[in-house]
Amino acid sequence: MRRVTVLISTLLAGCLLAGSCAMRRPILGQETSGFDPKLSTFAYIEEGDLVTLIVDTRPARDKDGSNYVPLEIAIANHGLRKLTLTLESFTLIDGEGNRYPAAGPRELLEGYGMLDFDRNLGELEGIVFNRFAAMARYPSNFSPTREISIGSSSLVRDLIALPRHGYLLDFLFFPAPSTGVRDQPFELFLDSPDLDDPVFVKFEVR
Repeated sequence: MRRVTVLISTLLAGCLLAGSCAMRRPILGQETSGFDPKLSTFAYIEEGDLVTLIVDTRPARDKDGSNYVPLEIAIANHGLRKLTLTLESFTLIDGEGNRYPAAGPRELLEGYGMLDFDRNLGELEGIVFNRFAAMARYPSNFSPTREISIGSSSLVRDLIALPRHGYLLDFLFFPAPSTGVRDQPFELFLDSPDLDDPVFVKFEVR
């Protein structure tokens, strides 16, 4: 009788384990219906031969009702001699087709008090460390900060020329979409005079 009880317990444990495994979904590079692949719970990637664009939505999750929406980005230049970027290179498009240019430094400093708080929610540095290990990171600061950290610059850079095999990490802030933020689909477009066609990533804020 004891052997039967042990056998049944073992089988039940195996079934539970199998069930939990079946319910788990891989994060790394997983496909999401209608959106680009994910690198993490919040990070979406569009990876091309010339340029890789990554958007992380973690800082945007609780921004319904806010005047601005923060997005953490990573950009890698794989095949262009240089990739010229300005704040005007980026456009956010909501699910209804409305287009939003990235907010400039002055309007953010005058009208948004969460700049440094949002930056503290960034996670892409750890996520892309191995992916871009053979590349060189270049400084980028399209948006202002109020805090000054040792070893970093708060100076806004309005023009960046990213060389081949270089990458950058940064934050962009966009005016609040009329559709709302949470559970909404978006596209972030990156354009440059060095690209024949824009690069864009499809994502949602969850």
